Amino acid sequence: MRYSRQELLEDFKDSTDLLAAKKVAVVGVGGLGGLCSYLLAGAGVLKLNIADGDVVSLSNLHRQVLYRMADIGKSKADICKRAILDLDGNAEVTVFSEINAANFDDFARDADLVLDLSDNAKTRMFISKACFKRRINYIHAAVGGYRGILCAFWYADPLFVEKFGCYRCFAGLLPDLKPQGILGPAASMMASAAAMLTLQILNGNDALKGYVQFFDLKNNEIKRMRLTKDVDCPVCGEGK
Repeated sequence: MRYSRQELLEDFKDSTDLLAAKKVAVVGVGGLGGLCSYLLAGAGVLKLNIADGDVVSLSNLHRQVLYRMADIGKSKADICKRAILDLDGNAEVTVFSEINAANFDDFARDADLVLDLSDNAKTRMFISKACFKRRINYIHAAVGGYRGILCAFWYADPLFVEKFGCYRCFAGLLPDLKPQGILGPAASMMASAAAMLTLQILNGNDALKGYVQFFDLKNNEIKRMRLTKDVDCPVCGEGK
């Protein structure tokens, strides 16, 4: 009964066993990653590695829906794990307080994809490059103000990299942005979009392969742009 409504969807009617066998590694469980991880578990993705070294603060509560006043000062990753296990006690959730070169292999071991919902450029570049080297599919999502970005990189597919490149090709050497205002619904919209894309990819849907999506969350508009490989990219191109 748990997945009966989900299975009414034609493309998800036989997905329960498939999703239960998948493993996703999530970097960041704040405004995007906390809700996204919860939605994935709710859909039956029960093997999750989650990483976040931050603790809950009062300023998080308007948009990070898993956390409560009583959680202030506590580990976000630990509370996220507790919420997922409260949702489904069959979930297997492993917590990492941080991700670095020394523990990335443990974090990403056997993962079908890595979902990067971190909030700074340095971490994104590190995670993407590590996934590229190990040929692990990678999803990036971010939100700031009324703008959101969502894209997937099929690093396990050499033809994808040859044609569309990697996250470094798309993002370049982006500087860290100054903190921006954000509404809770904007973060939740991008968390849901990231969860939807993750489920589609795990279920074999590649309709968005090769595209980046730009969300105008104020006017409810989504635009797509084709990804393009940088032949001189220091990660995947001739410049590496």
